[in-house]
Amino acid sequence: MSQDICIIPHRYQDGPTELEGLVVRDAQIKGPQPGVLLIHEYTGLGDYLVPHAEALAREGFMVLCHDMYGVGVRPKDRAEASAISRPFRDDRMLMRSRAKAGLDALATLPGVDTKSLYAVGFSFGGGAVLELARSRAQLHAAVSFYGYLDTTHPANPGDIKAKLLVLHGMQDKVVTMDHLGMFEGEMDLAGADVKTVVYPHAGHAFSNFSAQPDPASGSFPCREAHEDAWNEMLRLFQSCLD
Repeated sequence: MSQDICIIPHRYQDGPTELEGLVVRDAQIKGPQPGVLLIHEYTGLGDYLVPHAEALAREGFMVLCHDMYGVGVRPKDRAEASAISRPFRDDRMLMRSRAKAGLDALATLPGVDTKSLYAVGFSFGGGAVLELARSRAQLHAAVSFYGYLDTTHPANPGDIKAKLLVLHGMQDKVVTMDHLGMFEGEMDLAGADVKTVVYPHAGHAFSNFSAQPDPASGSFPCREAHEDAWNEMLRLFQSCLD
């Protein structure tokens, strides 16, 4: 990690629920910075997310690693993570509300350019980012890495203000190619500006290098897919900044 990258715990609220995320930024950058809301996988806010935040900070973004679950709620295993994430998966309006709390917290950080906001999520977090985009959030761009693509509240024409980038592994058994087809149909009807990239040899969790391969879910790290996906994201962000 660059000695100039700062990681600072940050507490904020979603109604009565207290949340604790991480602000990650390059301390050498002065003046307003574009902001990125970074949302974790279903396993919760953890160390696996920090390298992604650091990489974004080195690109000049101020990052809030958002806490979807609450202070001290850090699942100890997959079973607990599944139980904790289930209410959000079942209630997409709750998912949107909690994601919006993160966006609001990002926008109030000192030094963030509130006219240049982005959202990025992985798996569960990718689904949360897309739900946020469906809720007419004022984002320049939203990026889903192997995120949940289904929803109980499809977007209507004009709802999605952000440019969308969906990065998907063909071997994914959590979010199947059928889900991708339904999502693309929804986006066509909504008139969204969306790009999808499918990696034939990647599955779920291709950007999580701490994840153990899981044939049942089609989950395994894939550095080649991650690097290409990351560059796709940076190109999108740069096009918004130009």
